Amino acid sequence: MIDQIDKNIYNSLDFLPEGYFIVNKEFKVLYWNKSLEVLTNVSKGEIINQKLDAIFPNFGLPVYQKRIEPIFTGGPPVIFSGKLHKKLFTKKENEEGHFFRITISTLPLDGGISNALFSIEDRTEIYSQIDELFSIKEKAINEIHEKERIHKKLLNQHKEIEEAFATLSVKNQEIEIQKQRLQELNATKDKFFSILAHDLISPFNALLGLSEIMIKHVKAHSNPELNLYIELQNQTLKQTFSLLENLLEWSRTQTGGIKYTPKTIALKQIVADNVELHNLKFSEKRIEPEILIDNSILVYVDPNMLSTILRNLISNTIKFTPTNGKVQISASEFSGNTENPNKLVKIAISDTGTGISKENQQRLFRIEENFTTYGTNNEKGTGLGLILCKDFVEINGGKIWVESDPNSKMDGKGTTFFFTIPRV
Repeated sequence: MIDQIDKNIYNSLDFLPEGYFIVNKEFKVLYWNKSLEVLTNVSKGEIINQKLDAIFPNFGLPVYQKRIEPIFTGGPPVIFSGKLHKKLFTKKENEEGHFFRITISTLPLDGGISNALFSIEDRTEIYSQIDELFSIKEKAINEIHEKERIHKKLLNQHKEIEEAFATLSVKNQEIEIQKQRLQELNATKDKFFSILAHDLISPFNALLGLSEIMIKHVKAHSNPELNLYIELQNQTLKQTFSLLENLLEWSRTQTGGIKYTPKTIALKQIVADNVELHNLKFSEKRIEPEILIDNSILVYVDPNMLSTILRNLISNTIKFTPTNGKVQISASEFSGNTENPNKLVKIAISDTGTGISKENQQRLFRIEENFTTYGTNNEKGTGLGLILCKDFVEINGGKIWVESDPNSKMDGKGTTFFFTIPRV
């Protein structure tokens, strides 16, 4: 105990600039000198006969207790660096630590009892001076680097002047490339209008022919025959309207006339609405569409664009699926990649139709190919539907692709169009 110690010696410790304190093997503080009251802002009255870690919690950590315990059995002194153990004398987690160098020595007492004597040296000012010296050194290095940078810049400017003339030829090459690009765009425009003219002639001829039949023979035909002519006329009008609709939407995408206005919508509902639009066509081929989409799936897209995508893909699916075939629309979660890390949903529209060759799959989404085929009942496409789908899918942050085997009609696999859109 403290009364066993020479009081004169410990009274003299109060006048030393370093901090000193003594703890027993239970880590109870027996002595606390005046310098420590200034260094730690903890008075003798607060800490004497208190456990050290009750005031400074970090001393209670196993890593420190394990290193200090040998002191009580006469072990060698222990030193804690001020830099590495800055937080030892902090009372709160967010409290700023001090740079105290701590030396712990064995303090033998009568009766084989040993306590631990802690010597505390404030190194804050020293470390501050060291940091200042490092800062001065860093500034000097930065100044050297800045001079080197300026020198290199002058050399680079000289090279830039020399390269300026070479750049002129590069610019001329770029202008030539732009000119070629404009020519390609102009050729695409010509191709587009060629598609348009070709695809509009056939339905209008059919409409004119049906109209002439109805005008000349309306009285001679029975109601069933008239209904057939009217139905054929209606189908031709729908095909023509679909062409004009796709034409209008595609041209608006090319000129920036369509505004992208996304919002959160229920995926299953908009799919069901677009399937319902094709009920007549499904019925004609005795196809029962199957929608495998969970009601909880919400997507963040432009509803009008998504309807256009679905309308075209569903129409294509019906066109190439034989009577009594199968059409399935499903959705599943799709992980984004590094290019598009957002959460996506993958929509699949599958049929049991004729399939598409690998060569033709490469031509589906390119306007310059003018690729279109006839369906199982000789239905004619517009040639613009898939191109419009690709544009709208990409505007909504997704991708579109196809998987198909032209021989798959033998085993009922057919073709599947996939596209991704953002999921809420």
